[in-house]
Amino acid sequence: MPIGLTIALITVPLVLFTARAIFPQLPWKRYARTSSWPDIGLLSFGSIGLILHCAAMFYRDLVQTIPGTDGYVKWVNEMGWVSIVLYVLPASVVVVALRRQHPLAVAIVALTFIAVGVTMYNSGPLSTHLTMIALAATALVGTTSMLLRTQLRRKGPDTGMAD
Repeated sequence: MPIGLTIALITVPLVLFTARAIFPQLPWKRYARTSSWPDIGLLSFGSIGLILHCAAMFYRDLVQTIPGTDGYVKWVNEMGWVSIVLYVLPASVVVVALRRQHPLAVAIVALTFIAVGVTMYNSGPLSTHLTMIALAATALVGTTSMLLRTQLRRKGPDTGMAD
């Protein structure tokens, strides 16, 4: 994976989540939907799985520094049915975790995940696959940084949920 793309995949989320922290009008209130903490946990779990899958393909030596990942890296890079499951499972978990978000945003994330999977396993050009990874990452980070609201409990007589 080109270093420029790797830097972009790290920088874009940092910029979008920083923007969310700085600008009070974010998340985009008109379209934002509340997600539960269990959904956010699933979103985090699935996202880590996707990052690990991608890293196992492009940064094998780095992933193998994590104890117990030798078999995982091998399975991912064999590109067989185990590799497919190790991609589809976390991608599906992410989509399920986003189910309460705007339907168009969920559809875009799901379609970009499908495009990543198809370009990964169809022996097509690497540049196409890397483009799909960039689009999927942008769709996912855009959805979570701009649309996702969390439930915060307020103390006192008002026990309603707020952002």
